[in-house]
Amino acid sequence: MVAKEDPKTGQTVYVWRTDLLASKEYWTEWFTGLTTCFLDLRIPKQLLLAGNDRMDKDLTIAHMQGKFKMVVCDNVGHVIQEDRPELVAEVFMNYINKFRIPAKHAAQMVITSVSGKTIVIN
Repeated sequence: MVAKEDPKTGQTVYVWRTDLLASKEYWTEWFTGLTTCFLDLRIPKQLLLAGNDRMDKDLTIAHMQGKFKMVVCDNVGHVIQEDRPELVAEVFMNYINKFRIPAKHAAQMVITSVSGKTIVIN
């Protein structure tokens, strides 16, 4: 995105550098088979979602069968880790602690968002 000044209002507005609609024909292809790939993993799974309405039929059935844990984040958009970085860090830490995933070093773990904000994981 690029910051530009709106000539009518004088306010700064953000516009896309790339014409996203030009890639529209590929949008569904990007996600084809993603649910099956996720469900076929033979490890404990956790799905972080912005809302229940974003699950397809296969995910809904698998969740009802207890094949993965689902965490729904409130007040977020498409980029959950940017909108609620503290919540994402907490969810990761709970997952790591629940399955006793060992850290390879004693250094403090952090998550750094694209915007540069650093969240310390205790």
